[in-house]
This record gives sequence, C-alpha cells and structure tokens, in this order.
Amino acid sequence: MRRRDLSDEELNQIINLKKAGSSWVKIQRELGINRRTAKRAYDNWVRSQSMEELKEARKDVAAQAFREHMESVIRLAGALVTNLRVPSSLADMDKDTEQFLSWLLDQDLLERLVSISVETKEAYAPVSGPHVLDPQSYRREKELLFESLKVHTRENARLWKDWDEWKEARNNCVKVLRKLRKETSEVVGNYLNQERRVNLLHSIRERSGERDPVKRMAEGVLGRIWQAIREDKLDEESPWFEVVSRVDGTAHGVYAKPGRELVLPVADDTGKSLAEEVTRICELAANNLRKGNMVQQLHWEVRNMKKASEELGEMLNPVKLRPVILRTRCDLCPA
Repeated sequence: MRRRDLSDEELNQIINLKKAGSSWVKIQRELGINRRTAKRAYDNWVRSQSMEELKEARKDVAAQAFREHMESVIRLAGALVTNLRVPSSLADMDKDTEQFLSWLLDQDLLERLVSISVETKEAYAPVSGPHVLDPQSYRREKELLFESLKVHTRENARLWKDWDEWKEARNNCVKVLRKLRKETSEVVGNYLNQERRVNLLHSIRERSGERDPVKRMAEGVLGRIWQAIREDKLDEESPWFEVVSRVDGTAHGVYAKPGRELVLPVADDTGKSLAEEVTRICELAANNLRKGNMVQQLHWEVRNMKKASEELGEMLNPVKLRPVILRTRCDLCPA
C-alpha cells in the first residue's frame, strides 16, 4: 500500500492536536488520517526540528568561538605593539630580535595568569578552583595566534615590511650597543688615568663603596646618552650630570640630569670635590662619545625602530584590525 503524503495544513493540524495532548486514536478520528501515518509524519517533523535546533546551537558556538579567537588575536597584537616601543632602560636592549621574540612569547600576553610558582615555574590561571596553565601549551597558543595574525593581515604588505625594518633596526642597535659599552668603559677609564690627582681611582672606589666604579660611571654615561637618543636630544647642551649633596654635607651623589638617575654615591665629609671630579669625567666622556660614529649610528637605528613601531601600532590598532579579521580567514577561525 502506497504511503500517503500529508499536506502542510494536515501536518500543522496533527502538530497542534498532539501539543494539546490528543492521542493518536483521537487524531485519527478527528482528521480522518490513519494514526500510523499521522505518527510517522509527526516523528519526522520532531526530528527535523531537532536538527534545526542543533544547527542553530552550532552557529551560536561557532560565533562565540570566533569572537574569542578575534579578541585573542587583537590582544596579542596590542601586547606586541606595546613591547616594540624603544625601551627606556638599556637593560631591555641586550637581546637581539630572535632572543627578544622568544622572551616575549613567554610573557602573559593574553592576560591569563594570576601568578607563577617560584618553585615549580607553573603558571596559575584565573579560574574558579585549582587550575594550572601549562607554560608550554600557553606559549604554543601564542605562537599559533601570532601566525594567525600574519595570515589575517597578509594582504597588508606595508605592515610586514615595517615589521622587517623594526627587526633589522633592533638587531643593529644591539650590535652597536655591544661595541659602545666597551668603548664607553675605555673612554671613562682613559679620562680617569689622565687626571693628575694621585690615587684618584682608589679614592673613588673607597668613598663610593663600589668595587668597579669605572663600570658604574660608564653605565651612567651610556644610560644618559641612551636617554638623549630616545628623546631625540643628542645635541642638547651640557651639563648632563650634576652633584646633589645631603643637607649635612657628609655625602654626595653624582646624578644624570634631568631625571636624576644616580650614577655614583660619594661619601666625603671634607667637601664635594671628589664628586665634582667624577661628574666632570662623566661629562667629558659623554661629550666625547656623543659626537662619535657609533652614537650617531645608534641614534639613526633608534629612529628607525621608533618609526617602524609607530606605523605598526597604527596598522594593528584594534579599530583597524577588527574589520580585517572579520573579512579574512585563517586556519584557527571556527567554521
């Protein structure tokens, strides 16, 4: 016997009666449709509704997953831009690009961590209940998101040209700084040796409490030059250093201006002549070095770093990056 196909109107009547609690016998009597046919049509309709609900649920899950993916890429890009700026401290310029990026990927760029255990080096994530975020998995996630950022923005050739220029400028800065540190120590040492005062270095060592005052002075001179380079004030007139004394005159400090970064403390209750000599030598060394080729080259490379990082910051601004991610696709984008 051939199965009867029900019209939409008949199916709607069956659905309404079943929702009202009618039995299949009652539905057969009221509509004149065999109860088995009515039940089969109703069951098919229920299954189709479940599939539609599942499709809608999957759409919601995919939409939420995509939002999370997009925000993670944007957060990573923001952290990257922040760390590409020329650092204020010379200590943050001891890594070349490869070392810097490796260090950066170990940082909490996605703002997931509450703390890191000193004993176990395990990273604890801010979730309810005890939970440990595996550092290797977290680092791999950041590596994948960085690759995702590249894919989403691959059509922006200017962006990745700036990225290459930033890397080249940073590598050049690191190379120049390594040589400049050595030269700064030599210049400071030479000026100290040229002084006619007998046992000057011994006196500075004794009064400052520093085992290697030449190193401290050289760090102060190089730090002041770095500050001038960062602020594009390399041609600023002297003095760059000054003596600041305690009220009672028992101790003095040699400071780099204008932020008053301590270069060397000098305890001398007989007067501040020793601190003034240290200041004068720092001044002479800084004036000598800032006119040299290495400092000029460093100044040029820092300008290149600044320019590239500013342009990257503009192109990776969330306002510009979000629509780019919405209209492109990477392997991590949910279907």
